[in-house]
Amino acid sequence: MFVVIGYVVGATIFILPGSLAPDTGPAVFVAYALAAIPAIVAGFVMAQIGSAFPVSGSIFILLRDALSTYAGFIYQWIMVSMGAVVIPLVAFGFADYLGYFVPGLNAKAVAATLAVLFVGLNWFGMSVATRAQNIMVVVFLAALLVFGLGGVIAGDAVNLQPLFPKGYSVLTIAAITAYFSYAGVFVIAEIAGEVKDPGRNIPRAILLAFIAIIALYLLVPLALTMLIPWQELGATQMAVVTASGLFLPAPVVSIIAVSALFAAATTVNSFMMGLSRDLFQGAKSGLFPGVFAAVNAKTHVPDRAVVLIGALSLIGIAIGGAITSYAQLALIGLMLIQIMTGIALLRLPTVLPDAFAKSVFKLSMGVLRTVAAAYIAFSAFFLYMLSSEKPRLLIIGLGFLLVGVIYQQIWSRTGGRTKHD
Repeated sequence: MFVVIGYVVGATIFILPGSLAPDTGPAVFVAYALAAIPAIVAGFVMAQIGSAFPVSGSIFILLRDALSTYAGFIYQWIMVSMGAVVIPLVAFGFADYLGYFVPGLNAKAVAATLAVLFVGLNWFGMSVATRAQNIMVVVFLAALLVFGLGGVIAGDAVNLQPLFPKGYSVLTIAAITAYFSYAGVFVIAEIAGEVKDPGRNIPRAILLAFIAIIALYLLVPLALTMLIPWQELGATQMAVVTASGLFLPAPVVSIIAVSALFAAATTVNSFMMGLSRDLFQGAKSGLFPGVFAAVNAKTHVPDRAVVLIGALSLIGIAIGGAITSYAQLALIGLMLIQIMTGIALLRLPTVLPDAFAKSVFKLSMGVLRTVAAAYIAFSAFFLYMLSSEKPRLLIIGLGFLLVGVIYQQIWSRTGGRTKHD
């Protein structure tokens, strides 16, 4: 549960609501409420996959075995590429909030230091990484709760009028972008092999985590827009901390800023966990060089895979970029993965009946088909809308895929191999 919350609730909830407000008006919390609907569907999908495949890299295994090796490769390529997009996004958020305490720091240097720190933590194993995660999650959840409840009480409902100053149509892209704040739920399926009794614990973790996440994601943007007029939020750096200063004493505001640092740090940590396990599984299956399939004998961690993900994140940090563009680029890749995953889930009971039969958490056939169809439908819609509204990001995404296809062709012809575990 703590890993899911730490992965999902990160720097974006401290930054995205303020960034979205100039386009949506006070209705940012409505965008997050709408985004919660497909996020709940995704939670059911991940619960079923994690229970059917209680191993590290379970989504990849489902795609590879239920669809094709090539589908598995596309998933791997997109996920590994995200190391250069998503980790820098969150690490830069960390650097911004650290600037509250130490102004004038070099953002790239701070972001790179954070990435290297969590490479080291993950090197020493899941127990070390999750222990640090749990402590930080408790701190930032308490801070967000104080800000959300206190901000709604202290805020002015007049700031919510009119709720939709720019109409309803702007909510679509806002809700799609807000979905990025929920998207990290898949991490629990990715690390299922290192979770005790995954068939029982994964569904429970997702359920409990989502209750907390949805409550926070409604409270925080609502409080933010009640405290600061939406017209001013776009120009407000560190919006949550700035809004906190309007009704909380300085020591508590400092705690809010620290919680933003912890939120960003936990997300970086969780991405290191999930993406390195994807790379590990791809290397075991022969899609990437076998050196990344090595596991440390003492910690049981794919340490070389962790190092590569860390290196990709440093490249992304060196390039730099805007948080909304990073989020939307990541969503284009994620939507393609979700469409493939939904199709694979539909095929799971017939193509892989043994895995489905052994699932401790098992959706009925009717519910499974409904959930998978909904997952495919909203993912395809999100992909279409993002591609239409952000064609430049689509071109970048297609460029990533083209490089992957070229790599796959070269690798398969020059000694690369495919093998099943």
